[in-house]
Amino acid sequence: MSTRKYPDWRDRTAKESQLESVLLSRSDGVLRSLLERLLADPEINLLHSYANAVSVRRLGYNDHGPVHARITTYNALKILRLLHEAGVETSLEAEEIGTYDDSRIAVALGCFLHDAGMAVTRDDHEWHSIVLADEIIKRYLADFVAEPDRRVVLRALAHEVIVGHMAHARIHSIEAGVVLVADGTDLTRGRSRIPLQMELQPAVGDMHRFSAGSITRVDITAGDLKPVRIAVHMEDRTGLFQVEEVLMGKVKASPMIPHLEIAAVVASDEPRYYLR
Repeated sequence: MSTRKYPDWRDRTAKESQLESVLLSRSDGVLRSLLERLLADPEINLLHSYANAVSVRRLGYNDHGPVHARITTYNALKILRLLHEAGVETSLEAEEIGTYDDSRIAVALGCFLHDAGMAVTRDDHEWHSIVLADEIIKRYLADFVAEPDRRVVLRALAHEVIVGHMAHARIHSIEAGVVLVADGTDLTRGRSRIPLQMELQPAVGDMHRFSAGSITRVDITAGDLKPVRIAVHMEDRTGLFQVEEVLMGKVKASPMIPHLEIAAVVASDEPRYYLR
């Protein structure tokens, strides 16, 4: 019998700990309590770790694990906050079904669990994510949302967030559109570092890795003309491939596209706007 043990889910890399600190420092109220529980949940952490083992070690893809989940959740909640501060209502608000806080709960749940299905396979992994995450979503909604009708709505919205993050299925809510875009903002070189180190021979998909390797940071701020500006900074033009093939593909499928400015900044050059 093998004596091999799974990593202790309570162990954190320095990057994970840093991201958790930032994520919690920018949250309050029920959202902060929910995030504290999600970040410490052993089942979720094991799902994230195994999803990364499948993605990186087995398939040679980039990070889909704990770090990616934390980055995208932080970015999604930041984009949602910038929209809120600019007076843009979420779909739940506009339809008078729920509140801004309800939208934050659905975005946090769906975004944090959106890649759980990578633990199964890359193909259609968003649908596998729903299967693996649904019981977790229901459990947390039962703990944090008192009204049964609100739980039904937020569960459905969290599902839309998950199923829509690859832009393979059409989505229609601002909330799901925010997560779709946020997933596309995790472009920096750190996400592609491990696959590049592991892969010694040229392979299909290398352009994505080398392109991501030139991207130094992604800034998400209030825009000059629109509520949200996403600026992708890179050392050379190789990074434009990531902007054009990854980020813009998601942006064009997102219901929040009217509220976005997208710019690429190559070294010290003037920004190149893709959307303004």
